[in-house]
Amino acid sequence: MILYKLKGVFMKIFISMCLAGSLASASMLVGFGAEVDYYHPTASGDFNYKTTSTHFNDDSQSGYQVGLYFEHPVPLIPNIRLDLTPEISFTGSNGGAGTNTVSINQSDITPYYEILDNVVDLDVGVSFKVLDVNIEGTGIAAQGLSEVIPMGYVAAGIDIPGVPLTIAGDVKYVEYRGDSFTDARIKAVLQIVAGLEAQAGYRYESLKISDHFDMRTDVEIKGPFIGLGYRF
Repeated sequence: MILYKLKGVFMKIFISMCLAGSLASASMLVGFGAEVDYYHPTASGDFNYKTTSTHFNDDSQSGYQVGLYFEHPVPLIPNIRLDLTPEISFTGSNGGAGTNTVSINQSDITPYYEILDNVVDLDVGVSFKVLDVNIEGTGIAAQGLSEVIPMGYVAAGIDIPGVPLTIAGDVKYVEYRGDSFTDARIKAVLQIVAGLEAQAGYRYESLKISDHFDMRTDVEIKGPFIGLGYRF
């Protein structure tokens, strides 16, 4: 399992954050939010798994991403966020005359604490990314992998004075013995009316694996997104 050995380390960090975040959580109200974005990512780099080799040359596709979160005032118990990026398929060269199609599905489960909640918001937690990948191509049997990747999580936002606008971003990151995974987003959120929001931003992902777990990859997936959200 990719970077599985880090799970114990992140659990220790998470327990420490339970203590640090308990006082902050006690002052919060119950809240729930949902957001849906149209996402247009581009893939570049090399994705090699077992006997397959795929080179992405800025292949662009369309998809969507969904975010859900729940916050509460109970001390020690973390808030929870769920991010879904349903299957997006990228096509690349297989090193010969043919092509491969790599389909990627991501589900992120993130327990976190809200450390600050005023003009500046700050969340800290641990994210568990469920990564499902399927590879199909010319002259090869279909192959697939499924991994759970523990990652550190930090999110921050700042309200712009005088306008109903927030600039926000979050980063999920892990590194172990030269292998790394980054998933970062930045966005502008405009409050429209009541709890309804419009948002636009940019997402960047980087996966670097050096000959571990049957993988040798150096891939970037990045692109803009635009969507709507609602806070209950």
